[in-house]
Amino acid sequence: MKNSLLKRSVIAGAAIASSFATFGAVLPANAEMNASAISPIQITVTGSDTTQFVMGAVAGATTTSGVSYRNVDAYIPSVVTIPADDNCSGISFHPTGTTGLTGNDQVAPAGSGAGRTALKNFLAGTTYGATNKGCVDVARSSSYSSGSPAASTGEYYAFALDAVSWATASQFAPATMTQLQLQGIYNCTYTDWSQVGGSAGQIIRYLPPTTSGTENFFKSDVLGSSAFNYGTSQNDPQQPNYCPDIRRTNRNGDPFEENRGNTLPDEDWQKAILPYSAGQWVYQANNAVNPTIDFRRINNGGATVRLGGINASTNDPKLNNANAAAWNRSDAAWQMNDAGLSVVQTGDPGGYVVVEGNAKGSTPSYPGVRFVYNVIDSRSPNYIEARGFVGFDNISAGSKSALCSGTRASIISSYGFAPLPTSGNVANNNDAGSTCRKFLA
Repeated sequence: MKNSLLKRSVIAGAAIASSFATFGAVLPANAEMNASAISPIQITVTGSDTTQFVMGAVAGATTTSGVSYRNVDAYIPSVVTIPADDNCSGISFHPTGTTGLTGNDQVAPAGSGAGRTALKNFLAGTTYGATNKGCVDVARSSSYSSGSPAASTGEYYAFALDAVSWATASQFAPATMTQLQLQGIYNCTYTDWSQVGGSAGQIIRYLPPTTSGTENFFKSDVLGSSAFNYGTSQNDPQQPNYCPDIRRTNRNGDPFEENRGNTLPDEDWQKAILPYSAGQWVYQANNAVNPTIDFRRINNGGATVRLGGINASTNDPKLNNANAAAWNRSDAAWQMNDAGLSVVQTGDPGGYVVVEGNAKGSTPSYPGVRFVYNVIDSRSPNYIEARGFVGFDNISAGSKSALCSGTRASIISSYGFAPLPTSGNVANNNDAGSTCRKFLA
């Protein structure tokens, strides 16, 4: 039995996991979240799809007099309209791919970078007008980016730990690979599963859009460099070094969404390798009976995308993490595999200790472990309300949002992520003793 912080959180949240999971999936954006009868302030959240469901549940659990919370999914199926308030004349978000939009009709930000850019552009008051500075208040972000949305005024509030690993549905792929082997696949050195410890079979590289925080983190932390070179493609299948261009579109020709194996083309399901959030994988696996939540299942043959492990180094038999997710027998549920903090798990023999990272979520012991964040800007006209929703006052005994006080820990764990304890390992990022971490952009 594991004794991690996450396990205890899973136990506490077991009874509500199913209901919150359903809520997060079917009421993500176009329903008003616990608004008072008259809501002059609309707090609108956009950006990363990795954390859209958990933030939908957090919004649904939050009630503040005079404030309405709206969590807009990255890939909405239909138009979502945000009512006007004193700092926004009202805006309608449209699905990805919609063209010809102007003014207060805009495509919903899809990805961490897109969410932060929307926050920045609305605040600027030039693109969307001075009356719309408060149309986006919070950007969901699965990565940290210095200077984004703005140096000194941008604030990142980390609220949980996640892990990013590689994933595949291929029966030919190995269970684990070294970081060097992963690099070799993504720079076209290795093009067949048999070259990295598996059986003979072509490899096709997939990545989400470049605005995705998961794509950026996978590149910088798992592949080892934000300047990682994807190599020279060879698009002729008759050539022995066949390594087609990285694919960023799904079976329908739309942008390839992260954490959605079910959108892979049928012809690639035995070939594809893609980054995947462990938190999202856990959440989906624990809701496998619900096709609106479980996006791991490949359409052809019913196979599911599985997470692969990452070895410590070449020829090192000790895994950094045998898998980014593990089955917890006592709770009969999937959870992140020891992705809590080392101070909580010292002496735990059940897995590999993963330590809390720095502002960018990097760790010395497992490439891929990261913080997930909510990003706000102190120049926002709704800054106080936004911080009261996702942040805290970073002074001794400072005020904390419910998300940063430990109150939402069971929600966080039921969505697959690891809640944070009240003590951090980076100086001055948590002077208030909250369950979040604050970093300036």
